[in-house]
Amino acid sequence: MNSLPKRLKKEPLIEVIWQVQFDDSQGVGNVLPGILFNELRKGGRNLKLYRLPSADIPASIAQIDPNLRFAPKMLMEEVGGAFIWQVGDRVITLNCRKPYVGWDRFKETVVALTRIIESNQLIPRPQRHSLRYIDLLRDELAADLAALKLTLKLGDREIKNRIQMRLEIPDAQCVHVIQIATAAQANLGGKQLTGTIIDLETLPVETPDNWDTLRGQLDLLHDHSKQLFFRQILTEETIQKLDPEY
Repeated sequence: MNSLPKRLKKEPLIEVIWQVQFDDSQGVGNVLPGILFNELRKGGRNLKLYRLPSADIPASIAQIDPNLRFAPKMLMEEVGGAFIWQVGDRVITLNCRKPYVGWDRFKETVVALTRIIESNQLIPRPQRHSLRYIDLLRDELAADLAALKLTLKLGDREIKNRIQMRLEIPDAQCVHVIQIATAAQANLGGKQLTGTIIDLETLPVETPDNWDTLRGQLDLLHDHSKQLFFRQILTEETIQKLDPEY
C-alpha cells in the first residue's frame, strides 16, 4: 500500500476544527468564556473576545432546537495568529484557519485547551468530540466529481456536478461524517471562492469517559481521517496535482 503524503504543497485545506460537547446542567457555559479568555492570555496571546448572534437566543429556545443547542455564543480570536476558540452552553471548539499550522502544533493547542477545562473542574466529563477538516478544491479539480473517488447515478444518468450530499461511514474505531458540495461558495480572507468542498468530520466510536481518554484519542482521529481522505476520497491523479510531499 502506498504511503500517505506528509503534506500537500498546493494545500486545499481551508479550516480545521476540533469540537467537544458536554452537559451544561451546572450552567458552566456562562462562566467558561471568561475563564478561557484569562487562561489563554497567560501564554502571551493577544486575544479579542466577540459575542456571537446566537448568544441573544433565549436558553429555553436553544435547548429545544437541536440546531441551536450546540451553537457557540462567544468567540476568542488570536490577533495575527491562526487560532479561534468558540464557547457555547454545551460546546467548545478550537478552529485553525488557513494556513494550517500542522498536526503537531494543532494537537498541542487542543491538549492545552483540555487541560485548562479539566483543571477548573467545571466539566468533569466530555460527551462527544470530533476532528473536522474542510478542504476546497478549485479550478480544474472543481469542474466535476472526477477529482474524487465518487460515482453517482440516478437510473441511467450519471451525476457529475451540482452535488450536495452527506454520508456517514463507520470503521472499526471511528465514524466519519462526509459532506461534499460542488459549485459551493467559501469565504476566505474576505474573498468569495467557488469550488468543491469536502467536509470530513471524524469522531471515535467509544465516547471518552474522561479527559485523559479524550486526549488519547486525538491521534486516532487524525490518523483515521487522513487515511480516509487520501485513500478513499481523492484520486491518485488529484493527489499528484496537489504536489504531495512524502
